[in-house]
Amino acid sequence: MKKVPLLIISSILLVSTSLLASSVINKSTDVLENGKKIGFVTVLTPVEKVSKTEVKIKGFRLESYPQMIVKDMKRGELYVEFDEDKEEKAIKDFKVIKTYEDDYGEVWQEVEGTINIDTTVVTEDIQSLYNEGKTTYEQSCSMCHHLPDPHHYTVNQWPQQIESMMEQIPLDKPVKTLIIKYLQHNAADAK
Repeated sequence: MKKVPLLIISSILLVSTSLLASSVINKSTDVLENGKKIGFVTVLTPVEKVSKTEVKIKGFRLESYPQMIVKDMKRGELYVEFDEDKEEKAIKDFKVIKTYEDDYGEVWQEVEGTINIDTTVVTEDIQSLYNEGKTTYEQSCSMCHHLPDPHHYTVNQWPQQIESMMEQIPLDKPVKTLIIKYLQHNAADAK
């Protein structure tokens, strides 16, 4: 497979993810199949509402690990993760648009597909989520130390930074996820 320079891939990714609808998930929620949980989709994931129970998602996954769909190859902002035993569902329901090989020889697939969720969690009010994430970050994380600016770390560094603070101030998973996503959307390498 021919290697494509990472700069070109990054430009393609920026354009392709910005073409998705302006709706997002307002809180992490279960992905369902026949009423049973088969995975989850995270807060602030861009989606396009397709029906009363379905949304379309576009992202990237490793060919060797199709259960996890992320924003792009360089910035691992989590969009959807299927349960380990639902790998077949993850592969079957997402169409591969294009395949890329990164600088490490890993094969990535740009994918698009629909998932069943409770679509009442879809919103176009992204700013309110950013405001809530910012406020929660400032209130929760300034109790012990000076707050790093959101641009201080990269998209991939923020989850580890927040996770390392969980012993000092344990946060509920939905709160922690919102903070992480807010910080990732405002990170040094966010696009």
